[in-house]
Amino acid sequence: MSTKPIEEIVRRLARKHFELEEGIERFIWFENREKDEIHLIEINHNTIPEGSVLPFYLKPTQERPLPVLIGDITPEEWEKVKNGVIPLPEGWSLDSIKILERKDVLQIMDSPQQ
Repeated sequence: MSTKPIEEIVRRLARKHFELEEGIERFIWFENREKDEIHLIEINHNTIPEGSVLPFYLKPTQERPLPVLIGDITPEEWEKVKNGVIPLPEGWSLDSIKILERKDVLQIMDSPQQ
């Protein structure tokens, strides 16, 4: 699967989560092109701090044909992840991430060309 359709899947998933939970400020997408799954972290002001990134599994659907592993962490925990204090799950790396901000995703998805 090429990157473009995966990016569209990620943006649509992010939009759904942004619409459901106002505490989510951004998504971190780990662009792992070697695997047939999507890795995300949502930065959420309303989540309970765990001190770790514990992704949960979303099975593939017709709309989203790839499985998704998604972690839910606080903004403070994200800072600790970036500083290496909280480790990422095995195989996840900050070397190839894309940040999807709430306002950008909602604005892009609402534009007439979409």
